[in-house]
Amino acid sequence: MGNAETKSMAVILLGGKGTRIQSLYGDRPKCLVPVAGKPILLWQLEWLRRGGIKRVHLAAGYMADVLRDWLKTDAPKDMEITFSVEPEPRGTGGAIKFAVPWIQSDPFFVLNGDSLTPGLDFHTLEKVHRNSSDVWITLGVAQIEKTGRYGTVEFDEQNRVTAFLEKSEREHGWINTGVYCISRRALEAIAPDKNISIETDVFPSLASAGRLRVFRAAPPLLDMGTPDGLAAMEKFLS
Repeated sequence: MGNAETKSMAVILLGGKGTRIQSLYGDRPKCLVPVAGKPILLWQLEWLRRGGIKRVHLAAGYMADVLRDWLKTDAPKDMEITFSVEPEPRGTGGAIKFAVPWIQSDPFFVLNGDSLTPGLDFHTLEKVHRNSSDVWITLGVAQIEKTGRYGTVEFDEQNRVTAFLEKSEREHGWINTGVYCISRRALEAIAPDKNISIETDVFPSLASAGRLRVFRAAPPLLDMGTPDGLAAMEKFLS
């Protein structure tokens, strides 16, 4: 993991309700669910800081007031953290579009708020993205065995995305880590004030135009979106 500071800031998408683990932690947003002794959000912020990223915007939604209170007392003091609350759920694409006024770099990173890929090197991802002038989004992927609950990403020898395959049981495959390096011009592909998924509404058209490529990250991919995933993340981080 490189420590060189990157020029890019990061946006963490925190708007979702986390319905699959809400029964365990109904009093807080998913980003504040404890994993191995501290909230998943704090693990993510420390991961970004190790990767040289000091500027972060939190795109919040559900139970944002609880998150705001946590930030006042527990956020890392050596990071520049901004905060916004979308007025209603807008999906991953809509959340990114809503956060545009706070995005102060080109390119910028986007992270899903419920996963970690500790072996992903942000500095190298940014470098690869900047060196591909015709690519609008570079998508972090990790290889896993037994793809079951994940869709997989297909790509060619130049690492350009060729297809997204639906969830099905395969022996192994490359899956989306939920970490993206995005050029600002990609924002033109997202309609404002709408509920849009960047994964299903934006990625396929960019892939068809040759503007979406992958960056291979070392496993594991840790995803706490389900009770099983939360247990696996806890075991790894402990």
